[in-house]
Order: sequence, then C-alpha cells, then structure tokens
Amino acid sequence: MSHVFKHPKYYKQLKEKYEKEASSIKQQAGDDNPDPSRGVGPEPGVEAEASSNKHQAPSSKPEACTKIRGK
Repeated sequence: MSHVFKHPKYYKQLKEKYEKEASSIKQQAGDDNPDPSRGVGPEPGVEAEASSNKHQAPSSKPEACTKIRGK
C-alpha cells in the first residue's frame, strides 16, 4: 500500500473536527457521572495497597561493586 499525500489543510480540518466531537462528548458527560463505578482509577483520597504483604526472595545475582578502582 502506498502513501497518499494529503494537503496540510486536510489534517487541520480533521483535528478541528476531532476536537469539536471530543468537547461535545465531555459536555454531555459532565461532572455528574451517574455510575461512578465505571470511572478509571481509585477514588480520590484512597491509598493503593500492595497486592501481597509477602517479601520477595533475595536475588542470587552478586551486587555491583560501588568502589571505583584505580587512583
């Protein structure tokens, strides 16, 4: 499939159309969400908890030496 050249004005109009539709959707949704369970992420003020309180097993890899050799 080859690329079809489109004038920059085409992309400008496409962007304006997209932004117009996005803003109208936001206005329709508003702040009064009738079903807050459909929201994404945790509720404000809720701390995320670890999935498990088990500690990870120690790594068998040797640790890197932090001293600089020489001088």
